[in-house]
Amino acid sequence: MNIATFEQSLKELETNVIIAKQNESNLKKDIATIKSKAQTLETTNQNLEKVIVILTQAATTSRDNARAHFEKIITDALQFVTQSKDYEFIIKELTGRAKASYEFYIKSTVNGVECIQKPEDANGGGFVDIISVAAKYAYREIFNDPKIMSDTLLYDEPGKMISEQMSVKFAEYIKFLGNHYGRQTIMITHNENLSNVADKTFIVRKDRNGISTATEQTALNISFDDME
Repeated sequence: MNIATFEQSLKELETNVIIAKQNESNLKKDIATIKSKAQTLETTNQNLEKVIVILTQAATTSRDNARAHFEKIITDALQFVTQSKDYEFIIKELTGRAKASYEFYIKSTVNGVECIQKPEDANGGGFVDIISVAAKYAYREIFNDPKIMSDTLLYDEPGKMISEQMSVKFAEYIKFLGNHYGRQTIMITHNENLSNVADKTFIVRKDRNGISTATEQTALNISFDDME
């Protein structure tokens, strides 16, 4: 093998290494995205399972009222965030079983045609974030158990699957819920639309020694470029 051929082979090998590293980086990003979506779905499932507990334990009349209340709260949330009356949250009771069982759906109407989907399949999964937030409030308000009631609600990266366009109204909805129900809301977020509705915003930065500091920011100097 002459020098020219060797150098060409070396360049090809270097190119292949660069491509492999890029593919590895992309795979890591995809895995992180999937894990994030799975976490959001798990949180939503936990909230909806609490809804099932209420509906199962309640008497028929109370159960129907609770179901209608849940459906309205979450439907209102979907319609507010999407700014469309075409979406409706539906709780269906499965019959023919020894134990009461329920499933949750999103009904949408487009050009007069109705479509019913599971929440995780609607709007690219973005509706799961809306339902997760709304269901948490609905459960607390309807169940009204002092053991679980709190003046503060914590959210870790809410709205991760919501589009940039809908995130503005999603932020307004979270703000509305806190004001309407008189509850303090604390969020951890990298979404500027969500931070913009906050009464106070703190930026967390990590220095070279790995020490994190939180600094209160004004609306004029918020920067998410170096957030932890």
